[in-house]
Amino acid sequence: MANLKLQVNQSVELHVKSGVYNGEYLSQVTRIDNQEIQVTLPIKKETLIPLPVGTKLEVIYTDQVAKYKFDTQVLSRQMEGNIGTCKLQYPSKVEKIQRRDFVRVPIRETVYYRRLIVDSINGQINDLINLGYDEAEQNDFQEAVTEDISGGGVLLVVDKYIPLDVFIELKFDVKELNFQKVLGKVVRIDELPNRSDRLGLGIEFINFNRSKQDEIVQWVLQKQLELHRKGLL
Repeated sequence: MANLKLQVNQSVELHVKSGVYNGEYLSQVTRIDNQEIQVTLPIKKETLIPLPVGTKLEVIYTDQVAKYKFDTQVLSRQMEGNIGTCKLQYPSKVEKIQRRDFVRVPIRETVYYRRLIVDSINGQINDLINLGYDEAEQNDFQEAVTEDISGGGVLLVVDKYIPLDVFIELKFDVKELNFQKVLGKVVRIDELPNRSDRLGLGIEFINFNRSKQDEIVQWVLQKQLELHRKGLL
């Protein structure tokens, strides 16, 4: 029997490759046993998607180190209270895909950022590094809004130019996350359509351990699920 590395309440993607409901949907695991996996029926544009019994699909999900996928089919549909669910056949094998990048989701969140004045750098970028800086020399935090967020970084809308390769400290005020401050590095500068007074800063997270990364990935997937349910994606 395959080792799923999947947990109850975890967000998953359902990829239906043929039939009237062909498409990609977000769902959530509600129950797992040694024969079946129960997930919520997807909702798109506020409409329940009643995947028929026998529908073949691919399930994709992540944990803190990798992305996984497996093939399955719908065994049954049922209602639990006012929540539609379906049972999926337990897979015989699961394919592991190394997680190199992340889906970006259009999430608008107020964050605070400041450009760091760094004295020294020890370690490797994109690994755990130690930035040496004097707190007394640092700038004040400025308010900004995110344009999109992924497990690997954020597109930040700002009104001041910041050069590439500059280190940034971000403060999130998100109750679902167990941390507030994140270090990042400017890797891209975008012009924003119809917003000549603003720039988009592509910021890659650094000093981001696996537990933090997994936490923000799950939060982003949950936000993506909410947007799908509202028909906004």
